[in-house]
Amino acid sequence: MECKIVKRAAFYVLEKPSKHSTQGGENNVSVPAFWAQCGNDGTIDALISHANDKTLTLGICYGSDGDDIFDYSVAVLCDENTPVPDGCRKTLIPARTWATFECVGAMPQAIQQAWQKITAEFFPSSAYRPTGEFDIEIYPDGDTDCADYKSEIWIAVQPA
Repeated sequence: MECKIVKRAAFYVLEKPSKHSTQGGENNVSVPAFWAQCGNDGTIDALISHANDKTLTLGICYGSDGDDIFDYSVAVLCDENTPVPDGCRKTLIPARTWATFECVGAMPQAIQQAWQKITAEFFPSSAYRPTGEFDIEIYPDGDTDCADYKSEIWIAVQPA
């Protein structure tokens, strides 16, 4: 599995958060449904209107609270002076080392399959382990139903 280890400076995101459960794979249904809801209710358009890079949307998964419940946000890159729409929040993602993976294929199947491979293949044999703080999915503009759509997964890591 191909991976790049990248150090990135801190950056701000503007995000719409929601809670999800990993029990029984529920998140594999609830997260795509949350994306659809944010697209249908205008949330994604509102976030993009404040974005520094209007060609990217992000999915941010925050660490579990120990009960298989985690925060997941639809987000965009912004700066510290970006206004925050109702129901959203602005978060500073601190400087970290990231394991980055390219993902190719239609969403959400391709991203879900990539996560399975990262968990089963990369981390068991890697010199790194996830910090458990957050993971970020990078979605460039494009047809997410297309078989050659390219996205990325960034996982905050530390030496094992």
